[in-house]
Amino acid sequence: MLANSFWDLDSWAKIFSIIAVLIPALLALYKYIKRKKKKIIVSNVKPNIAYFTDRIAISKEIFEELQRSNEGRMFQIFGSPGVGKTEFAKLINMAVNYNCQTKDEEDFIGSIGYKKEKNVQAFFIRCENENTYQTAVKNIFELLLINENADINRTSAAHFIIDKIRKKKKTLFIFDDIKKYDEQDEFCNLWSEITGGLKKLNPNSECTFMLFYSGLLDVKESNNKSIKISSIKNFEKKYMIEYLNKRNISLNSKEYEKLFALTKGNIQILSKVADKYNNGESFEINYNKLNDITDLFYKYITEDEELLFKNILSLCISKNEIDINMLRTLTSSPTTLLINQFNKLQTVGLIRKNNNSSFSVTEALLVPAIDKEYLFITLNQNIIMDLVQQTKLIVGNEIVHELIQPMKTDAKLIQILDTLKKNSDSKNFTATLRISYLLKNVPKLKEQIEEIDRGSFYEKLIYFVADALIGYGAYKEATEEIKTNTNYYVLRPATVTSENFDVIFLLGNLFHLQNQYTKAIEHFKIMSESENVKESLYYKSKCYWGIAHCYRHIGNLDQAIDYYENSITICELDTVQTKAIYIKCMNELNNIFFYRNEKQPFSFDHIDALIEEKNSVADLSTNKYKAIEQGMKGNFDNAIKLIDETIKIYEKKSERLQFNLLFEKGELLRRKKDFKQSIEYFKKSLDNSLINGDKNIELYSNLGILSVEFECNTHYFTKSKEEQFKLLEHCLELCQNEEEDVCFELGKQHVVEMRDILNAKGPSFYSRILPLF
Repeated sequence: MLANSFWDLDSWAKIFSIIAVLIPALLALYKYIKRKKKKIIVSNVKPNIAYFTDRIAISKEIFEELQRSNEGRMFQIFGSPGVGKTEFAKLINMAVNYNCQTKDEEDFIGSIGYKKEKNVQAFFIRCENENTYQTAVKNIFELLLINENADINRTSAAHFIIDKIRKKKKTLFIFDDIKKYDEQDEFCNLWSEITGGLKKLNPNSECTFMLFYSGLLDVKESNNKSIKISSIKNFEKKYMIEYLNKRNISLNSKEYEKLFALTKGNIQILSKVADKYNNGESFEINYNKLNDITDLFYKYITEDEELLFKNILSLCISKNEIDINMLRTLTSSPTTLLINQFNKLQTVGLIRKNNNSSFSVTEALLVPAIDKEYLFITLNQNIIMDLVQQTKLIVGNEIVHELIQPMKTDAKLIQILDTLKKNSDSKNFTATLRISYLLKNVPKLKEQIEEIDRGSFYEKLIYFVADALIGYGAYKEATEEIKTNTNYYVLRPATVTSENFDVIFLLGNLFHLQNQYTKAIEHFKIMSESENVKESLYYKSKCYWGIAHCYRHIGNLDQAIDYYENSITICELDTVQTKAIYIKCMNELNNIFFYRNEKQPFSFDHIDALIEEKNSVADLSTNKYKAIEQGMKGNFDNAIKLIDETIKIYEKKSERLQFNLLFEKGELLRRKKDFKQSIEYFKKSLDNSLINGDKNIELYSNLGILSVEFECNTHYFTKSKEEQFKLLEHCLELCQNEEEDVCFELGKQHVVEMRDILNAKGPSFYSRILPLF
């Protein structure tokens, strides 16, 4: 019976009919699960639309740019702690993926004019730790289901990413809470690799990066037209009121005034305040007992929990993230109790937990809390530093903790400056930039330093802060530090002394770095007229070198030669004291003669005999000029080897001078006729110049690219002859100052020569070596 039914055709027909229905159903279910999983990955963050009360304008600006462009973009978004950058990142993610789930979300997207696009996708990546770039690439690989090791080199990583997104019309990667600006180089280079690769495989596919920086980083400008800079601000008072109304909170005018004074319109704090007090009851705050906004949060914790939070603040002086192990050294509480206290502080909103098991103070509360608990924090540093000396505690940067310790002796101040000098010499700016952040945001630190300042400690501290900002590429911020905290912006000869020479000279160098050559020359000339400078061979030779360096940049080579020779004459009176200046002047003077195809006055044997330390600034700088000379003789391989060795050393030091060498390598490869590699290095040089705001490197990188295109008659970078003319127009603008006067005559001369080639009024290619000054 059973056997007969098994062979029954009607039974099999029923089975086949069931299978016919089941298979498509199972396939559909599989596809649905897979699609659902993918959707969750890219759309797992939703914004609080209430945050965008006054964000319509900046939202429109960004979304219009996203939809208007026909090629990828790179956005940099800044904002002080707690202004709502993360909510903004979530908004963009939601809008691009069109993952609206409420009427408010749909209405808001409609209000900013964003229209749903087909075949576009956004990926939201939260950067939880300081190694942002490597972690971000790993996250991208996970999101795109790339089964490769994410630690591969940038070109290979870009290749795998391109393969996954090339069929998309647009792909947007959103990186939230980037904690270090210097990693922007890595992101920019990866984005450039991806964009370049997409153009070859699918010109209709675009890739956009959006970098949302931690509130601890200031706005950094860029001259790159492909990089869009935006800044998100705190609420204005009227928008604060509108925001609170949306949260069903209504106050009288006096209460609004007091709350705005307390919160300064910070969205994160207002959100926390609203969460605490909006329980369907009256909104009451005892403002008379509030010394600071942190008191709003303190009322929800015990004294022991408050003490733990103060200890956390004491450790957060040098780094944002801490863990329970660090706290164990400052408290006798058992681990289980510590964990419970941590959880309570997190629930209340004073700290937040990171993915790597560490904790951070809520960004919007960090500065107000440090300012409020400053006395406790400074006294607690004595305990912290004792534990550090006993190797029982490891902090982010000891020097930051030492700086805010009370009752400093002269010996201690000298030790602090010595440490900062060592950091500066090794191009390690992390601790100094942290000090800069604290000085800017915690007034009590500056007051404390001024109280114990003996001599010119504060001015010397500002010198190292400004020097660190220059290394970071923040020329305007460095200038502002000196302008705000010293009296040297308007200079008189009598003002210059041995105590303040370095910071005053650095200000002149800042004028030069920002192409304010006339101002820089005038500044150095005033310095050279000081009696204190005239009495010092080192100071006098350095001032003359500064003037010569500016004239060389401008293109007034005869005047540059005069000042170089004057500086060299002074240096020869005492080569031990002036050795660094002596070597710089000889190398740079030789370079002028290289450029003029004339015999250089100093041999490298003479210069090498003066260099005492391998891989020192003098040694590495000399390597560049040796490479130029080798290139002039046609020994390109030797020249490139020298450049490569020097780049590697500068990379380890994070020294911005490596960007000059990227250009020099591009130029050597061009003259060697290795055009593809030449273009690659000119592009690297260009990208880095745009990040650091160096107009001279940007100018010559562009000219280098054009010179390759002219010689090969190939559009590696531009798309047409019209674009080449436009690029030359931009190059001419780079030779001008803010008043549109030409401040870089030599640069203008090269632009005109390149334009003549394009107009067929000159040779078919650019033969002379391009001088990078």
